[in-house]
Amino acid sequence: MNNQSQLFIAVLGIVGSGLAANAQATDWRVAFGAHDTIVDQADSHTLGAHAGFYAAHKTQSDLLWQGEIDIFIDDDKDKLDPDHIPIWFQSAFSVDGNLYRFSEVMNLQWQVTLEGKRNTVSSIEKQAKLFPGIVARYDSDRVYAGFEVAAGYYMLEIDDDVPRERGYDREDFQNKTTAYSVAFDTRLPLGDSFDIYAKAQTWNDGSDWLENKISGIVSYRLDGWIEDSKIQLSVEHSEYNLDPYDNRDKNSPDYLAILPWDRDTLVRIYVDMPWG
Repeated sequence: MNNQSQLFIAVLGIVGSGLAANAQATDWRVAFGAHDTIVDQADSHTLGAHAGFYAAHKTQSDLLWQGEIDIFIDDDKDKLDPDHIPIWFQSAFSVDGNLYRFSEVMNLQWQVTLEGKRNTVSSIEKQAKLFPGIVARYDSDRVYAGFEVAAGYYMLEIDDDVPRERGYDREDFQNKTTAYSVAFDTRLPLGDSFDIYAKAQTWNDGSDWLENKISGIVSYRLDGWIEDSKIQLSVEHSEYNLDPYDNRDKNSPDYLAILPWDRDTLVRIYVDMPWG
């Protein structure tokens, strides 16, 4: 078992113990819907279905534990990766607590996040980001804005099939480094039933950028169908810096990047509802 797997299991255990401390106060949710993974540089659309599971629990000491796992099943017709298994996963876990409260709607918090994904159609074999950080938040009844600065561990491994066709070997597939991250997110109401959430985040190892991500979610509340349920349209666009994987100089006549694309976009439409 590698270090990333051990770390992942350890954090899962910590999150699980925190949630189990008071199951009655835990918010459990489930989501299901359809998605499209777009790799525009290859003119590729991969449709599929997905389900997600989410839990949030606030302790008596005001620690907020959150965990989310999404499972995707693809109808992989384009075969960007000729040996791709069309099931992939992404996850996000976090815990945060208050550092200083300026007012009822403004505070400063510490936060630790662990995010990852595995086996995407765009040749991301596995990714892990473990980042402790500080977040300044404004949170009224409906309007939210946050600014985060964090530093931690970043790992991205490229699936081996496409890189081998481009002259790369096993030792070239993975980039592991310490890094820092800066993020801004906001949620705004769009009438009585709609709201929009947007987030922009970047990761940098101190000498160059590693990844940039922009995401947005439009939500429509479905309280008339199931209380506290909603239908959501989300878009998540990621760009990856492939320079750390180069195995030869860019001026070399036989130079090829490790992948023929460096970005992907995940579009989802799904129903999100309470569970239990």
